[in-house]
Amino acid sequence: MASDKPSTQIIPFAKATEIKRLDTNTYQANLVDSFCIGAVPNGGYVASCILQAAILHGSSRSPSNPQPHVMNAHFEYLNRTEVGPATIIIEDVKPGRQLTTLHATLYQGGSSSSSSSSPTTGKKRLTAYLVMTNLSSFQGITLDTQFSLVPPPLTLTKPNFGLLKQNRDPNWTAIPLPPGFSYIRALQNTKFYIPRAGQVRKSIIDLWIRLSSGERFTDATLGYVSDCWPYVVEAYRPRTEKENEGAAFRHDARHWYPTVVMNVEQKKAAPAGTGGKEGGWEWLRMRVSSKEVRGGRFDLEVLVMDEAGELVVVSNHVGLVLGSERNLAGRGKGGMKGQSRI
Repeated sequence: MASDKPSTQIIPFAKATEIKRLDTNTYQANLVDSFCIGAVPNGGYVASCILQAAILHGSSRSPSNPQPHVMNAHFEYLNRTEVGPATIIIEDVKPGRQLTTLHATLYQGGSSSSSSSSPTTGKKRLTAYLVMTNLSSFQGITLDTQFSLVPPPLTLTKPNFGLLKQNRDPNWTAIPLPPGFSYIRALQNTKFYIPRAGQVRKSIIDLWIRLSSGERFTDATLGYVSDCWPYVVEAYRPRTEKENEGAAFRHDARHWYPTVVMNVEQKKAAPAGTGGKEGGWEWLRMRVSSKEVRGGRFDLEVLVMDEAGELVVVSNHVGLVLGSERNLAGRGKGGMKGQSRI
């Protein structure tokens, strides 16, 4: 059970998404408070726990034909998750030599403690379909589509990453954690950098990111990456009380942006560590954009690229704009216990 006081401790991502295999198809995760928005673990972080379980499942499928990469994942958020143990059950829907389809369901509320040898599953919180493969050996036609960001960002210059870590890059600057960030403490796990020249328009956000823990981004982190900055609506926030008139919401309104559906397509595998060099990516570039915000619903397209500008992830979301009281409702003392639907 979570404590009444929210955690502002940085927990390494690998630890926060650690998966224990209980049997052939059953896995256990432990969702941590420091990746929460209010009382609810960030949806992308929970997706990463499922990705980690699927990667473990696919890697052990066959020694001669492992499938350690999630080529595509579709997540549906059925009920709010909570801090604490979670059981993930994976079904092999359609095994294949090149592609295997898995169905995963995350449960909470059962006897899923580490001391239980046969846990009860509890309530369904999230379900996913995942297509497993081996991206390193995947073969076929490759074409240069001349992909580029449209419209182009106002800042085209790639950062000097050494200077950026010190927030001294001339073109990019760090986003400071907002006052009262303990409500959105999932943000503390990532360093975010935006163009000093501003964004090309309010509904488009260009970012560079790195993990606050110093870890490198891996394949399993890409669920969290896809959902780490769903804050397009915040670009429309009035800055002062004087600007509230005519605005869609007040300057002091506190929102929650729960994900209803998220799709994550991985375009390339994380680089392997070779010759003493660490694997994964230290830096990733993102473009987050929304086409329409209407009636408290919004879409997100998230494009994730590596330092060379190559696509790593294409992700699409359906999200909601809710008051923060919906996040905390029904959670009991400390706002951490309930199981009610969004």
